[in-house]
Amino acid sequence: MSFQEALLSWYGKNRRDLPWRKTRDPYRILVSEVMLQQTQVDRVIPKYGAWLRAFPDWKALARASRADVLRLWSGLGYNNRAVRLHALAKLLVEQHDGNLPDEEEELKRLPGIGPYTAGAIMVFAYNTSGMCVDVNVERIMRRIYFSKNKISITKKEIEEVFSSSFPSERARDWGNALMDLGSIVCTTTNPACTKCPVCKDCKSKGEHPDEKSLREKTRQAPFLHSNRWWRGQILKALAQDAGLGERELFRRIAPDEEDDGKFRAALAQLKRECLVGGKRRLEIRE
Repeated sequence: MSFQEALLSWYGKNRRDLPWRKTRDPYRILVSEVMLQQTQVDRVIPKYGAWLRAFPDWKALARASRADVLRLWSGLGYNNRAVRLHALAKLLVEQHDGNLPDEEEELKRLPGIGPYTAGAIMVFAYNTSGMCVDVNVERIMRRIYFSKNKISITKKEIEEVFSSSFPSERARDWGNALMDLGSIVCTTTNPACTKCPVCKDCKSKGEHPDEKSLREKTRQAPFLHSNRWWRGQILKALAQDAGLGERELFRRIAPDEEDDGKFRAALAQLKRECLVGGKRRLEIRE
């Protein structure tokens, strides 16, 4: 079998049962893609269901308040993703009759939709080829198509082999198959090469020598009590109880006065981004 046939055959027997794979609604696909950015699948699944019950379509999301949106988003982190999704809903309802375009270049012109997300919508909602190369897919393309001896591989080279790999009329299955291969078999560390359905086509049989250094560069700092943590806690508290004063808000999050500097830095950042407003009593801004 060809590389495509072998991987699709494996996918048919080993596919993950994920809720966003049971729909082709562009809205639901986009919600899942935004939630999955930098967030693990098992954390996204319950939030995805709760979100769709509260905001089943673009119009429902556009009508919601920012506080309600952030309340539903709480626990996923990177709250700007929710704010951008909310703003996009309002724009689509006002200017596009509540519909996403079905052309990749048009999608990329919308605020909050980058090249990867636009490509993912094309693949998973419209079942056509799109440039949705995330870190998992990039890793697979590197290993399958390039020898270990080729250390420097450009983004253009990755995108070229990715585009050429699409089987006709099965873009959606192909995208999902690559995602599952990267999550189950062709993992970042200790890839299960002996269980890989396309091992015979793989030119590297595992890691490239530059992958370890790449992981070191992108390794995240501990989350607890980081700036991201403080931002999330501030927005969560204000979503539950608007109109708090700064000191009252701080005491609700952490009573230790040694954390005051971190709290103030995160709050100032949220104010600069116009997510939080109010001089004496703070609230989430619309």
